[in-house]
Amino acid sequence: MKKSEIKRLLIELKSEISDDYRCSGDEENTLDGEKTLAGMDVTIACNDLKSNEWGWQTGDNSFSGGAYCFHNWAVVNLYRRSNCTELAQDIIDQLADLES
Repeated sequence: MKKSEIKRLLIELKSEISDDYRCSGDEENTLDGEKTLAGMDVTIACNDLKSNEWGWQTGDNSFSGGAYCFHNWAVVNLYRRSNCTELAQDIIDQLADLES
């Protein structure tokens, strides 16, 4: 898995964020209990970081999706103004923590 591949995916997904999309569990971007920023949850998964096999999915992580068949999952909130380089590194760090 390469950080540059993850970054490319995140950039592509940013362009698909609709005005009515909201990240689940995001308490920082709320006003009077209402979520205010358009964004999406992104899950990247792999069995190990050295492998070229990995999957991803957006939205709800439960029970199915492209990441479901892998052991290690990293979840981030992606917004239109997110720094995709930083998020890609966060994903790599989350997955590395699961391997140790």
